Amino acid sequence: MSTALLAIWLRIQEPRALSVIYFFAYLAVFGLGLAVVSDPPRTVQSSLGLTLVICWAWMLIIGGGIGAATALQGAWFLERGGAILCMFAMAIYGVSLAALPVSQPSLRIASLCYVIFSILAFAARLVKTRRYAFDPER
Repeated sequence: MSTALLAIWLRIQEPRALSVIYFFAYLAVFGLGLAVVSDPPRTVQSSLGLTLVICWAWMLIIGGGIGAATALQGAWFLERGGAILCMFAMAIYGVSLAALPVSQPSLRIASLCYVIFSILAFAARLVKTRRYAFDPER
């Protein structure tokens, strides 16, 4: 690694690999929110309505943006807010999926399992960051 890349790597909160993984998870949620704002999914829109879909999208954008901006730095008091918004947004999506008519049960179960997994991943991050406002090693 070059000296500049090493310096950047050393500024990332420990455990660095986990922080980078969460950074990309938040970035993916942020991207999902942008996609939903630009082209709301009709299936979700039919169960929630356009206003709630836009609110859902903004929860994804704000939660993912806050999380991505803070995950690498260790500003946990801010990251917790982003994680909570992401969890609520995923829960809204799960409820809208559950409310749709079932045309293929295995696909519905798979989709709901992905939603549950994502909620639990953000819950794990909340558990890790719950005791301190900042990374205590900094």
